[in-house]
Amino acid sequence: MVAPKTMSSNGNTQRAPSRMWYAEDERLITKSAAKESMATIESIRRGAGASEPLLELQLFQAMHVCAYWAINGGAGKRTRPPGGMSWAEAWGLIRDDIVKRNLALVYSMVGRFSARDLDREELACEGLFGLSQAVERFDPWRGFRFSTYACHAIHRSMIRASKAATNYRRLFPVQHEEDFEKPAPEGKGEDLFVERLQLVLDGNLASLNHLESDILSKRFPPDRDLRRLTLKQVGAAVGLSKERVRQIQNIALAKLRETLLADPALQ
Repeated sequence: MVAPKTMSSNGNTQRAPSRMWYAEDERLITKSAAKESMATIESIRRGAGASEPLLELQLFQAMHVCAYWAINGGAGKRTRPPGGMSWAEAWGLIRDDIVKRNLALVYSMVGRFSARDLDREELACEGLFGLSQAVERFDPWRGFRFSTYACHAIHRSMIRASKAATNYRRLFPVQHEEDFEKPAPEGKGEDLFVERLQLVLDGNLASLNHLESDILSKRFPPDRDLRRLTLKQVGAAVGLSKERVRQIQNIALAKLRETLLADPALQ
């Protein structure tokens, strides 16, 4: 689905997130649904925590209503999200709130999941990715519980990451993603890996965005004379939390791994 143009709170034209999706239902287009969604948005904006009695179904229905109006051009002048937000921004606000309310699912599954090639922090990041995808793809109109759907999505995400890590370490025993700053061990295979990795980085063949490239360059400086920054130091430099920097770093490394695994020269 092509993301439509929407108007942001500062008056600039922007595009709704490309991953935005809503499940078709006649209740989406009613005025009462829009008003109920606005009440939900206002509750979240007031700082409602996980303890506030917002029903799961209420949150998801409001999120889908926001997606519908963001994609279909708004709900009229009299029905708009509070605080001057666009419908796309309201969608993101609700999505993030649902993710926060379900973080316990991720950490619960991390404790039960066994993966030889991933530590707990990596599993947690993969679980958060799976949870985010589940939130964005859940259909609230079908009457199923979100927790069941989310647990399957989180588990699948962890399994995919574990398999990818196992395959990667089988092909490349040297953990370059953790030790970019160390000299590569001697050997034709390692030299070829480093050469192809540098080619991927120089040409941005892994499609890293500016923030991902910036974080990797600070975490794994290409010049060995430069000091490697910690996650906390990188976070202070780019204005993000330590955990968010870790998540972006893992996403960027996953892109590099995927690109290298598909490189014919390394097969």
